[in-house]
Amino acid sequence: MMLQVARFETNGIRVARISVDCTDVGVMVRFWAAALGYEISEQAGDAALLRHPAGAGPKLLLRRRARPRPARWAGRRGSRREERAEEDEESPNRLHLELYAVDAERVIGWLASLGAQQLARYEAHGETGYVLRDPEGNEFRVMNAGPTAFARPFS
Repeated sequence: MMLQVARFETNGIRVARISVDCTDVGVMVRFWAAALGYEISEQAGDAALLRHPAGAGPKLLLRRRARPRPARWAGRRGSRREERAEEDEESPNRLHLELYAVDAERVIGWLASLGAQQLARYEAHGETGYVLRDPEGNEFRVMNAGPTAFARPFS
């Protein structure tokens, strides 16, 4: 029997915070705060914690790291061994956010105006959307969620 603690939790677990390594915390704060409608909860030198104004969803921790991540093309695929070696070389904490939007096409246009770069269209497993890159080259996806998606929190 699965225990449902709250309507958005599964097995008593939910995402509380997502950490992203970056080279310029200020640039990333401006981008992600505007993109998600989040506000700065805490900020100290080389880190900032963003949160939804109503406390909904996970917090986003942006923290400075020493060297920049090389930009990669979203569609490039190598062997599993090559991918692991590149990830270890580039960054031990690679992260890929997936955002859901009722109208992904409108949202990616807006994100581009904030500094995101559209890389590719995404279609797999019955989902469609777009792969983008934030101002520091971190890839993320904006997926078409459909008009009823937000009635199902974190689905």
